[in-house]
Amino acid sequence: MSDIENENWDANPIRVYDEVPNENLNTYVRVNGSDLPLTPGASFAATVKEVARDSGLGKFRVYVNGAEMKPADAPDTIEEGMSLEMRAYDVAGGEITG
Repeated sequence: MSDIENENWDANPIRVYDEVPNENLNTYVRVNGSDLPLTPGASFAATVKEVARDSGLGKFRVYVNGAEMKPADAPDTIEEGMSLEMRAYDVAGGEITG
């Protein structure tokens, strides 16, 4: 599986995504209402961590193609056509909206 441990997405990642949106986006992450293109073949864990850090997310959940993804189940790499969404949540586990 991935290099993520202890059901936690925290770490010191490197930049692995493009900040300039593509009009024909099919491999992307949605975070804070914006879609950011992702690079197929990039490390899944490093991508998630970098996007979270750059987006100011502390605690968050990751959804892949609409289904919640636990860190232990994460794939090694971003796959072509994969859509991710990252949603902040509070310490009690509820999603932060608004």
